[in-house]
Amino acid sequence: MSAAPYRLRSLSVAFPIAITAIIAGVGFTIGAAVILQDWFRFREALEEKALLLARSIAISAPEVILQNDSWTLFKTLRETASSSLDGIPDTRILSGMVLDPHGVILAHLEPASHPVGLVISPREDTERRVLDKVLKLKTAAVIHDSSFINETFIEGIVPVYSDEKKIAIVRLRLSTADLVSQAWNGAITVLGITVVLVIVGSVFGTLISRRMVRPIAALARGMESVGRGHFSDLPPIDTRNRRDEIGQLAASFERMASELEDKKLLEQEIAANEKMVALGRIAAGVAHEVNNPLAGILNCLDTIKKRPTDGELLTRYLPVIENGLHRIRLIVAGLLGGLRVEGAQELAGPQCLDDLREIALVEIGDRPIDLVWSNRLSTNVALNRQRVQQVIFNLLKNAFQVLQDDGTVSFRAFQDGHCVILEVEDDGPGISADHRERLFDPFFTTRSDGTGLGLWIVYRLVRSMNGQIEVESVEGKGALFQVFLPARADSDRIADMRKVG
Repeated sequence: MSAAPYRLRSLSVAFPIAITAIIAGVGFTIGAAVILQDWFRFREALEEKALLLARSIAISAPEVILQNDSWTLFKTLRETASSSLDGIPDTRILSGMVLDPHGVILAHLEPASHPVGLVISPREDTERRVLDKVLKLKTAAVIHDSSFINETFIEGIVPVYSDEKKIAIVRLRLSTADLVSQAWNGAITVLGITVVLVIVGSVFGTLISRRMVRPIAALARGMESVGRGHFSDLPPIDTRNRRDEIGQLAASFERMASELEDKKLLEQEIAANEKMVALGRIAAGVAHEVNNPLAGILNCLDTIKKRPTDGELLTRYLPVIENGLHRIRLIVAGLLGGLRVEGAQELAGPQCLDDLREIALVEIGDRPIDLVWSNRLSTNVALNRQRVQQVIFNLLKNAFQVLQDDGTVSFRAFQDGHCVILEVEDDGPGISADHRERLFDPFFTTRSDGTGLGLWIVYRLVRSMNGQIEVESVEGKGALFQVFLPARADSDRIADMRKVG
């Protein structure tokens, strides 16, 4: 499965998820802000109520306290606890009391457990700290049991003064149960609205993303077809009534695909013409190369037919006929051998190059030619064995032939990045500029006994492997042939061998 469809499927899923996540994030953020705003608003109202109730008691308390009338204080506390104020939700009072500056109880909503005249005795460390803080207060204040939603009460504290002297402290503790309940109700409402928005947004996001991805998917399939060279298989891209970037991209792609198809047809036509021209050149070369020895053979046979009994004539012309036939066979063998190797598919490691060394030494024979061999390719490189061997052997043989007496021929194989480089260098007479332009033409040779097919076959084999061949030469200073081939890893070789198999 190709990577492009996988990415497109991910994109069709990613768009709805992204839209849903954005809607959910915005919804929950707004919901959280609303919940926090309501929470602080409700708590502020509860704080105001706690202080208001405590002040209402503190206003009438000085005269009652100075008269030491605990019963009246108790009734005031009880009436306040059972009352409600207009505009403020009714909130349960957990406890209420009036203490003197030393913590002695003057009145309490629970007189049975907190008798008048006794010092209040907190049961917990937290209560003790709150009591110490209360006794030191000089102005009205609000104390929270804890912070945020976990708090259980809000306590309003108002000191009672007479002649600028603090004579008592009023404490009213209000429950936050209603506050928490209202906060949770608001949170549930906001959460429900957010969930509905998320669902609706997901549906719309899915529809919108599909509409967006559909032309992109068509473009991707079209690009994949173009990449394979199948211009006729382009899927239809519906961009009607679309004047956005996707519509412009689709229109540009269709124009590009049309231009590429025209270019491909033109290239095919040019390639066909080049093949016809090359075939014509080869046919003309074959006709010319075969015609010369064939004309000599026919002349010899015609002369022998006229004088069949002349033994001296047979002795003279039979070697000429034999050499001519050998020449024709050599030309045909060269053509057939090059075409046969050009279709070879066997892959092997770089050690197949070292197999040519012994063959090259046999080709040198007793001639004083030094062969310098360097194969530095790693073992995981795969080569087309028959084609590469034919290329290197032809280059080596050509180098041996241009060395008139002694000399040195060097072979080097190494890898540079993603390219395999094969070099054959000699220190012979070099190649002139005029000859270099025709070096790879079929049947071009500077030797009387050459066919002119060796380097032409080398060129065709290198091109068949998607490679290039270059020549560097200075006349009188030798020549360097460089073959550049794309490097193939061992995993590619295994895959190709499976295909061949």
